[in-house]
Amino acid sequence: MTLIKLPKQIEARLPDSVPDVPWTRVVAAGSLVASAWLLFTGRRKAALAIAAGGAAVALLENPEYARELWKGVPGYLHSAKDMLVRAEEFVEDIAERGNKLRQTLGGS
Repeated sequence: MTLIKLPKQIEARLPDSVPDVPWTRVVAAGSLVASAWLLFTGRRKAALAIAAGGAAVALLENPEYARELWKGVPGYLHSAKDMLVRAEEFVEDIAERGNKLRQTLGGS
């Protein structure tokens, strides 16, 4: 028993089956959209929580990627530390050059 009888022309154009979409992808995409909406409305903590939950569900689909990411964390941290050290040295160099320039221009 159907609620609405579709005309035969429309029924002929409908696909025989709906493609299977993994529920993890649907939840992850939905949480991404929801967290973006929460972020735009100014609810940052809720947006972060929803995005983290969606990321966790997305990692359920590919646990091997999560393992590779976890193994790579020390390398990422080392690279970030190196970048911060270089930035600190750059700022110190600029400050030192500024002091030398002030002394030269000020004559003291």
